Amino acid sequence: MANEYIATLSNRIFIQSEADHPEANNMQAAALAPVTSFTVNSNRKRVYRRDKTGFRSEAPATGQQRELIEFQLDGYGTGWSGGTIKPAIAPILESGLCASGTLGGSYAVQSSSGASVTLQADANLTVGMGLAFGSEIRFIDSISGPRDITLNAPFSIQLTAGTPLDGCASFAPGDTANTMSILDTWAPNQAVQRYLTGSIANEIKISINNDFLEMSAKGFARNLYDSVSGVGGVGFEFPTPPTVAGLGATPISGHLGQALLGVSSARLCTMTQATVHIANHIEPRTDEFGCFSTKGFVLGRRKVTVDLTVFERNDELSQALYTKAVNNEPVSVMLQIGNQPGSMFAVYMPAVLFPVPAFSDAQSRLLWQFRSAIAMGLQNDEIFIAMR
Repeated sequence: MANEYIATLSNRIFIQSEADHPEANNMQAAALAPVTSFTVNSNRKRVYRRDKTGFRSEAPATGQQRELIEFQLDGYGTGWSGGTIKPAIAPILESGLCASGTLGGSYAVQSSSGASVTLQADANLTVGMGLAFGSEIRFIDSISGPRDITLNAPFSIQLTAGTPLDGCASFAPGDTANTMSILDTWAPNQAVQRYLTGSIANEIKISINNDFLEMSAKGFARNLYDSVSGVGGVGFEFPTPPTVAGLGATPISGHLGQALLGVSSARLCTMTQATVHIANHIEPRTDEFGCFSTKGFVLGRRKVTVDLTVFERNDELSQALYTKAVNNEPVSVMLQIGNQPGSMFAVYMPAVLFPVPAFSDAQSRLLWQFRSAIAMGLQNDEIFIAMR
């Protein structure tokens, strides 16, 4: 019907990796992303005439000008139910970590002792990959043979011969500008539809212990097309959104899961909030001669930090964590959100330098606030993410 407002609920966001699907203007393989908010800013450089005309009026140059396209999306974190199709949020993680993710299969255990596991058959595993058993995810911390691995922590239940381990959708940092395409669709079809290509996440934030596991991404895009202005030029066909039934992936409850720190075998049960930040410090190539849009991206030094808020207790874990912070010694950190297969998301940082915590007595129980703890890394090994 004509002359109607566009409802903000009549919006769907489809995202796909351009490394996995390089065909231009084809979004049929894209997944419906669990996005709650999506904004795009086209920052066009205004050029003004400064010659003396005898009048006070501004006279900006018209036509094509240089512009920098920025976007921000907020959404939910999800799990992965297995198979050969990556999760809907995988392109966001792959873009923010600058590397493609991997999908694991199933592996049978031959024997185990604590965190050491021997598999029944050779497996093409790498350090940082996630493995799931029941309601838990663990990460491969080291590999001593084609069948012998050491996990970052033992599973709660001892693994016996024949126990199946499920592979995860695993993501590790890399050095490649991994871009994605984002299709912003609205109903009815006469509304302006938007299509971003060459999009890359410069920053990712993962927030834990909210109503849902929340994730946000900020970044840049090389091109911004729409369905009405003809900005794509002659022969450009605006992509058709894929046919999707249902609501897509189910968000994970943000208050379920477990936290493991490498200072004690006990779980951290007093965490009230955690936020993981990934910053790539990407520099867009926008100021080169002869180009109006972003030609590419230069990856800067990656910085991974974590904010952690916990209640202090008079136990071994609290004392050990405080001692590590005072001595500036690294601590491994694993945060798992969700406790049901198909709805689990885990982050593992093998070496985190915690600052001395700030004491907060605003509540009836004493809080420790660790701000901007730095995840250390040497060769793309400061953070790993797994979904199952």
